[in-house]
Amino acid sequence: MLKPFISPLNKTPFFLLFFMASNVCALESDKEADFELDADNLVNLPQLNNGVARVKFWDNVTIQQGTLKIKADEAVVYSGSDGMEKVLLKGSPIEMEQFIDASYGKINIKAKQIDFMMKDKMLLMSGNVIISSKIQGQMYGEKISMNLKTKEIKGMKSKDSDNRVRLVIPGKK
Repeated sequence: MLKPFISPLNKTPFFLLFFMASNVCALESDKEADFELDADNLVNLPQLNNGVARVKFWDNVTIQQGTLKIKADEAVVYSGSDGMEKVLLKGSPIEMEQFIDASYGKINIKAKQIDFMMKDKMLLMSGNVIISSKIQGQMYGEKISMNLKTKEIKGMKSKDSDNRVRLVIPGKK
Protein backbone atom coordinates (compact mmCIF):
# COMPACT_ATOMS: atom_id res chain seq x y z
CA MET A 1 0.00 0.00 0.00
CA LEU A 2 1.34 3.41 -0.94
CA LYS A 3 1.36 6.14 1.67
CA PRO A 4 0.54 9.70 0.61
CA PHE A 5 3.60 11.88 0.12
CA ILE A 6 3.89 14.43 2.92
CA SER A 7 5.07 17.82 1.74
CA PRO A 8 7.99 19.05 3.84
CA LEU A 9 6.69 22.59 3.36
CA ASN A 10 3.58 22.23 5.47
CA LYS A 11 3.08 18.55 6.41
CA THR A 12 -0.06 18.24 4.26
CA PRO A 13 -0.46 15.08 2.15
CA PHE A 14 0.56 15.89 -1.43
CA PHE A 15 -2.55 14.38 -2.99
CA LEU A 16 -4.80 16.61 -0.87
CA LEU A 17 -2.88 19.70 -1.94
CA PHE A 18 -2.83 18.59 -5.55
CA PHE A 19 -6.55 17.92 -5.79
CA MET A 20 -8.08 20.28 -3.27
CA ALA A 21 -9.58 22.46 -5.99
CA SER A 22 -9.90 19.79 -8.64
CA ASN A 23 -12.07 17.10 -10.06
CA VAL A 24 -9.55 16.26 -12.68
CA CYS A 25 -9.28 19.64 -11.92
CA ALA A 26 -12.37 21.06 -13.44
CA LEU A 27 -14.21 24.31 -13.15
CA GLU A 28 -17.95 23.75 -12.78
CA SER A 29 -18.41 25.42 -16.20
CA ASP A 30 -16.05 22.81 -17.76
CA LYS A 31 -18.39 19.99 -16.74
CA GLU A 32 -21.29 21.74 -18.48
CA ALA A 33 -19.35 22.54 -21.69
CA ASP A 34 -19.64 20.49 -24.88
CA PHE A 35 -17.11 17.67 -25.34
CA GLU A 36 -15.43 18.36 -28.71
CA LEU A 37 -13.19 15.75 -30.34
CA ASP A 38 -11.46 16.38 -33.69
CA ALA A 39 -9.10 14.12 -35.64
CA ASP A 40 -7.91 13.51 -39.18
CA ASN A 41 -9.41 9.98 -39.26
CA LEU A 42 -12.10 7.93 -37.57
CA VAL A 43 -13.53 4.44 -37.80
CA ASN A 44 -16.62 3.10 -36.07
CA LEU A 45 -15.56 -0.27 -34.66
CA PRO A 46 -18.65 -2.47 -35.14
CA GLN A 47 -18.08 -4.86 -32.25
CA LEU A 48 -20.47 -4.17 -29.42
CA ASN A 49 -19.59 -5.61 -26.01
CA ASN A 50 -22.46 -5.50 -23.50
CA GLY A 51 -24.04 -2.64 -25.44
CA VAL A 52 -20.86 -0.55 -25.50
CA ALA A 53 -19.79 0.77 -28.92
CA ARG A 54 -16.25 1.92 -29.82
CA VAL A 55 -15.16 4.70 -32.15
CA LYS A 56 -11.45 5.11 -32.94
CA PHE A 57 -9.95 8.50 -33.88
CA TRP A 58 -6.33 8.93 -34.99
CA ASP A 59 -3.84 11.44 -36.35
CA ASN A 60 -3.89 14.94 -34.90
CA VAL A 61 -6.48 14.18 -32.20
CA THR A 62 -7.65 17.18 -30.17
CA ILE A 63 -10.21 17.23 -27.38
CA GLN A 64 -11.63 20.29 -25.70
CA GLN A 65 -14.24 20.67 -22.97
CA GLY A 66 -14.20 24.11 -21.40
CA THR A 67 -10.64 24.73 -20.21
CA LEU A 68 -9.68 21.06 -20.67
CA LYS A 69 -7.43 20.67 -23.73
CA ILE A 70 -5.88 17.40 -24.91
CA LYS A 71 -3.61 16.58 -27.84
CA ALA A 72 -3.03 12.90 -28.67
CA ASP A 73 -2.12 10.59 -31.54
CA GLU A 74 -5.09 8.28 -31.00
CA ALA A 75 -8.35 8.14 -29.04
CA VAL A 76 -10.83 5.31 -28.64
CA VAL A 77 -14.19 6.41 -27.24
CA TYR A 78 -16.37 3.78 -25.57
CA SER A 79 -20.08 4.73 -25.44
CA GLY A 80 -23.13 3.06 -23.99
CA SER A 81 -26.76 3.98 -23.55
CA ASP A 82 -25.77 6.47 -20.82
CA GLY A 83 -23.19 8.24 -23.01
CA MET A 84 -19.39 8.09 -22.86
CA GLU A 85 -18.06 5.48 -20.46
CA LYS A 86 -14.34 5.57 -21.22
CA VAL A 87 -11.78 7.35 -23.39
CA LEU A 88 -8.44 5.64 -24.07
CA LEU A 89 -5.75 8.04 -25.33
CA LYS A 90 -2.33 7.23 -26.80
CA GLY A 91 0.44 9.57 -27.86
CA SER A 92 4.09 10.33 -27.90
CA PRO A 93 3.33 12.03 -25.59
CA ILE A 94 -0.27 12.98 -24.91
CA GLU A 95 -0.47 16.59 -23.71
CA MET A 96 -3.30 17.54 -21.40
CA GLU A 97 -3.99 20.83 -19.62
CA GLN A 98 -6.82 22.24 -17.55
CA PHE A 99 -7.37 25.49 -15.69
CA ILE A 100 -8.37 24.91 -12.05
CA ASP A 101 -9.13 28.37 -10.68
CA ALA A 102 -7.56 31.81 -10.37
CA SER A 103 -5.46 30.97 -7.30
CA TYR A 104 -4.37 27.45 -8.37
CA GLY A 105 -3.80 28.14 -12.04
CA LYS A 106 -3.35 25.39 -14.61
CA ILE A 107 -2.38 21.71 -14.37
CA ASN A 108 -0.38 20.06 -17.20
CA ILE A 109 -0.06 16.31 -17.77
CA LYS A 110 2.13 14.43 -20.23
CA ALA A 111 2.00 10.64 -20.68
CA LYS A 112 2.15 8.00 -23.41
CA GLN A 113 -1.24 6.55 -22.45
CA ILE A 114 -4.21 7.91 -20.49
CA ASP A 115 -7.24 5.78 -19.71
CA PHE A 116 -10.08 7.98 -18.45
CA MET A 117 -12.77 5.73 -17.01
CA MET A 118 -15.68 8.12 -16.66
CA LYS A 119 -18.06 5.65 -15.00
CA ASP A 120 -15.51 4.79 -12.30
CA LYS A 121 -14.13 8.36 -12.07
CA MET A 122 -10.56 7.06 -12.54
CA LEU A 123 -7.68 8.46 -14.55
CA LEU A 124 -4.89 5.92 -15.26
CA MET A 125 -1.73 7.36 -16.82
CA SER A 126 1.34 5.43 -17.95
CA GLY A 127 4.57 5.91 -19.87
CA ASN A 128 6.86 8.66 -18.58
CA VAL A 129 4.08 10.52 -16.77
CA ILE A 130 4.75 14.13 -15.77
CA ILE A 131 2.18 16.14 -13.82
CA SER A 132 3.01 19.84 -13.38
CA SER A 133 1.39 22.79 -11.69
CA LYS A 134 2.64 26.23 -10.77
CA ILE A 135 1.76 25.72 -7.10
CA GLN A 136 2.59 22.03 -6.54
CA GLY A 137 5.67 21.55 -8.71
CA GLN A 138 6.14 18.33 -10.69
CA MET A 139 5.43 14.65 -10.11
CA TYR A 140 7.07 11.98 -12.27
CA GLY A 141 6.37 8.25 -12.55
CA GLU A 142 5.93 5.37 -14.94
CA LYS A 143 2.34 4.81 -13.77
CA ILE A 144 0.19 7.32 -11.90
CA SER A 145 -3.50 6.89 -11.12
CA MET A 146 -6.01 9.41 -9.83
CA ASN A 147 -9.28 8.47 -8.18
CA LEU A 148 -11.45 11.48 -8.96
CA LYS A 149 -14.04 10.52 -6.31
CA THR A 150 -11.66 10.18 -3.36
CA LYS A 151 -8.95 12.54 -4.74
CA GLU A 152 -6.35 9.83 -4.09
CA ILE A 153 -3.24 9.70 -6.25
CA LYS A 154 -0.91 6.70 -6.53
CA GLY A 155 2.40 6.44 -8.32
CA MET A 156 4.45 3.36 -9.21
CA LYS A 157 7.89 2.83 -10.65
CA SER A 158 8.38 0.73 -13.72
CA LYS A 159 9.26 -2.92 -13.17
CA ASP A 160 11.64 -2.66 -16.14
CA SER A 161 13.74 0.23 -14.83
CA ASP A 162 15.00 1.97 -11.74
CA ASN A 163 12.93 5.08 -12.44
CA ARG A 164 11.11 5.76 -9.19
CA VAL A 165 8.15 8.04 -8.51
CA ARG A 166 9.48 11.52 -7.88
CA LEU A 167 8.00 14.76 -6.57
CA VAL A 168 9.73 18.14 -6.90
CA ILE A 169 8.17 21.01 -4.94
CA PRO A 170 9.63 24.45 -5.68
CA GLY A 171 11.32 26.21 -2.77
CA LYS A 172 9.94 29.44 -1.34
CA LYS A 173 11.26 32.50 -3.13
